[in-house]
Amino acid sequence: MDWGRGFDKIRDGCNKYDGPLPEYDISEEGVMVQCKSCDRYLALLRGETHPVQIEQDDEQDMVKAIIKFCEIPRSSKEIVEHFKFPNRSYFKRHYMDELLNNEILKMTEPDKPSSRNQKYYSERENYPVH
Repeated sequence: MDWGRGFDKIRDGCNKYDGPLPEYDISEEGVMVQCKSCDRYLALLRGETHPVQIEQDDEQDMVKAIIKFCEIPRSSKEIVEHFKFPNRSYFKRHYMDELLNNEILKMTEPDKPSSRNQKYYSERENYPVH
């Protein structure tokens, strides 16, 4: 049974913020979804953190994940599909350009940046490990 994209987004959000998966109560009257608050959301409610900080943390987490994923050379298509970016252009604008400019990601074919065989890789010594 395909529940639709909304259920996928709820599950992805729970995973992204280390929250518990929602509980579903399915009856003839409909579907009740109960999402329990995760620690990151509760900290935001208590004023212990700021939404901008959460966004920055998410951005840093994504960059670290891309770097880790590219320890093996990957095509931009592989990266986009793995991280479920909307499209290659989004990935390029938000991540790839900066990672390449800072030499965190490198090209397997630097003399042919537009090559259809182009892949991107990271070298552990080029970025700090925390």
